[in-house]
Amino acid sequence: MQQKTICIPTVNAESWKALLADPEKHWKTGFSAKSAAESWENSNGLPKEIHNALNKENIIKDSELLIAIPEFKVPLPGGSRPSQNDILAIISNSHGLSIITVESKAKENFDNTIEDWNKENSKGKTERLEYIKEKINFSSNNASRLRYQLFHRLASAVIMAEKFHANNAIMIIQSFVESDLENHYDDFVQFIKAYEKEPLKEVPILLTSKNDIKIYVLWVNSKT
Repeated sequence: MQQKTICIPTVNAESWKALLADPEKHWKTGFSAKSAAESWENSNGLPKEIHNALNKENIIKDSELLIAIPEFKVPLPGGSRPSQNDILAIISNSHGLSIITVESKAKENFDNTIEDWNKENSKGKTERLEYIKEKINFSSNNASRLRYQLFHRLASAVIMAEKFHANNAIMIIQSFVESDLENHYDDFVQFIKAYEKEPLKEVPILLTSKNDIKIYVLWVNSKT
């Protein structure tokens, strides 16, 4: 079903359930979908952990949440499946707009590596990957063992930042488990290192810039 551009406000966390690709499978206590819904609904704004982390970067400090859209789909070339982001958020401060895509994690992994995702080397997937890499200004030749999900979530933020003429594109990994082994933090670390940046938690990391859009990533740990 094609995503419409009309959004209806939520009532509570349960309003998010019907938006999932497989509500009965993914809507479980202790897992990411329900945890993210409760975190954002209970905050009625940016979750405290995210707000505090963003405040460590002056250009996005003191940002106000304007709107958050659950399960937001961003179309990509080279196939029919979009990037379905757990949350798309638009924030604003005195410097202007920033676009956030959120990938929430509890015990779930980051899915396939680039190598496994494109093992048949199809024309469509090759087109999509080249488009994504161009959007996120990814120039490393060592992408094969990195996680494809991190690529298209970050690209989603950049694509939407372009559409809204925003200054910043931010991909946030919102983890609901403390264990680095369970939340697959090392996959995030390897992605950051491919940009030759230092991986840190709770701090926005400026990876690169593209067409005057600053591209950040942020890892935060949230409580369930």
